[in-house]
Amino acid sequence: MTDPNDELREQLDQIAREFGKAIEQAGGIARQAADDLGWARSGSRTSNRPPKPGSTQVAADAIRELGKLRDEGLISEYEFEAKKAELLRRV
Repeated sequence: MTDPNDELREQLDQIAREFGKAIEQAGGIARQAADDLGWARSGSRTSNRPPKPGSTQVAADAIRELGKLRDEGLISEYEFEAKKAELLRRV
C-alpha cells in the first residue's frame, strides 16, 4: 500500500518546479524590459536618472557596475561600451 503523503509530496515537488520555472521566466522578462528601457540591472535599486554634470565619481561607479553586468553576461560588450561612452560624455 502506498503512503498517501507520497502523492502529496510529489504534487508539492511539481508545484515547486513549476514555480521555479515561472520565476526564471519572470527574471528574463524583467531583464529584457530593463534592456529595452536602457536601465542598468544590479542587485541594488538604481535610478534611471543620469549623473549630474561633473560628477566623475558617480560616472565611475556606474561604469564599474556596468562592467560587473558585462562580466556576468547580463549585457553585451557593445552595450557596455555604448553606455560607458554616454556616461563619460556627461562628466
